Amino acid sequence: MTSDKDTTGTMGQALHPDEILASQDFRAGLDRVALDCGESPAVAAAEAGRYLKELRTGQNRFLTGLFLRAGRALCGAGYGAIDYDLEQVERLRSVFARYPVAVLSSHRSYLDGGAITIGFADHGLPRLTGFSGINMAFWPLGSIWRRAGIIFIRRGDTSPVYRYTLREYLGRLVELRMHLTWFIEGTRSRTGKLAPPKLGLLLDIIEAYLQGRTADLMLLPVSVSYDQLQEVEEFAGEARGGRKQDEGLGWLIRYARAQRGRYGAIYVRFGEPLSLREQLGPAGVEALEEPELKAQAHKLAFEVSWRINQATPITGASLVTLALLGARGVALTVPQIRMALRGYLVHSRQRGLPLTASATLDEEEGITRVLDALRSYDVVSGYTGGRQPVYGIGPNGHLAAAYYRNSIIHFFLDNAIAELAWLGACQAPPDAREQAFWTEALALRDLLKFEFFFQEKKEFQETLEKEAAQTDPDWKQRLAQGPDGVRSMLVRLGTLSSDMMLRSFIEAYAVLADVLARQQADCTEAQLLDQCMGLGRQYLLQRRLGSPESVSRHLFQTGIQLAHNRDLCSHGPSVGERRRQFADELWGVVGRMNLVHDIAVRRVERLVAAERG
Repeated sequence: MTSDKDTTGTMGQALHPDEILASQDFRAGLDRVALDCGESPAVAAAEAGRYLKELRTGQNRFLTGLFLRAGRALCGAGYGAIDYDLEQVERLRSVFARYPVAVLSSHRSYLDGGAITIGFADHGLPRLTGFSGINMAFWPLGSIWRRAGIIFIRRGDTSPVYRYTLREYLGRLVELRMHLTWFIEGTRSRTGKLAPPKLGLLLDIIEAYLQGRTADLMLLPVSVSYDQLQEVEEFAGEARGGRKQDEGLGWLIRYARAQRGRYGAIYVRFGEPLSLREQLGPAGVEALEEPELKAQAHKLAFEVSWRINQATPITGASLVTLALLGARGVALTVPQIRMALRGYLVHSRQRGLPLTASATLDEEEGITRVLDALRSYDVVSGYTGGRQPVYGIGPNGHLAAAYYRNSIIHFFLDNAIAELAWLGACQAPPDAREQAFWTEALALRDLLKFEFFFQEKKEFQETLEKEAAQTDPDWKQRLAQGPDGVRSMLVRLGTLSSDMMLRSFIEAYAVLADVLARQQADCTEAQLLDQCMGLGRQYLLQRRLGSPESVSRHLFQTGIQLAHNRDLCSHGPSVGERRRQFADELWGVVGRMNLVHDIAVRRVERLVAAERG
């Protein structure tokens, strides 16, 4: 059997569990933890010893190579390439040479870690020590993965001894200048957009830096995305109320078999690194109190997530599903899809947004290629028995299609908010319309704050004003003209984003608001989710909802988070009225999106007719 000490680099004996446990500094800190939580030092030491054996890792050359070959086989079964930006790779070489780096990646698939590992090996970047949930440490692969640079952690374990042991273990990795990696979201995104970051490991690494264990440490944002993803159907099933599969050897075999297919390419992109020294000041100068430490971690996590979003490329599938979902059940011809997307392509190129090769959809051939790929996995359905082929979202494909579309919403979010704010503000008295625009925009920002990463209020307003001016330099004059001026502006815009991008989120919240408005007694979150699913399905059958993807447990869960934030889930003397106001606010936004949809449909029809002559 290969020993845990048979490693490469600086790892090995220095991180052997027995030697850490014997360290005077480690034992002194552990004794303080034991005293604080009322345990005997001997019991705490035994507990820490078990945790250290669980956390142990190494970089065995043979097993690391085996892990790499397995990753190539798994990724290669469904994907033709792992696409890295070579200019980004070259810029990072000096970063890895000078600093310890924490590679913080988005998480969409179990393939993400393999894609990063393979790319780093292929481009001569250093080996990474990664973190994974303890649920992945199943026999026999857990033992192999530990020897291939993986550390298994207990997510959500708040035991003081465990937290101390994990923090100290991570600190020693930092002292050894190891390059670390983990998924900043903690778990795979179920909706396609970046989920809120988890702060646990980030807090630990900030604390290690502040203790002076390294002179600086770089946080490297990484986006991993896919043309198509086999796991999307699993996520759609969970959104309908299905149960997540438990990981194990049998699960892994089934998962590997399911990867066989033609899913396109995997894209790995890097954002600009953040220096902890630049963000927090020199190391080892002054410790932060817990509230300030958490505030700094939130700020850094937000910035990392923002940079991941900006690095995420726009794919062909994300654009085509955007157009088809925006049609709200109406099948489209290829020329109609091309016209619906033309403004988005112009917008993306003018602003220098990252586009993959599959997103080159100026010609019908490229659109047809993406449609065929989506049809092969039942996301899109097609009908060819008439004069022209027409395409729509498959009968059970709405949630899967929304997953792809959601991956690019952040690029068009400012435009979407501006559209809705214009429509809301134009109803105000003439001398109050510009101020009403900002009031409406900030209200929408507050509605969506648990879904998207917004800048601070001042920066948000500055960015929105800049985007509005690029969209229409005369928007303030149009707004001053009232509803007719705003409508004429929307008719001429190159893109109309709000209905296509935000409808599912707002409609899901509106369903929740209606459930709360009629609720008389307390219920559990699970019961509340079931009520939302039931009412959502009723509204869908009654065509009160425009998007089947609005009926999603994932969106309802975020809506519940928003309702808690507004103190709408507790009972009080005024809560009934405030719940009704919440529902009115949301259905009012839905009404504005209906206007945008009508304008967008007629515009596409005019463009297609004009091209035909």
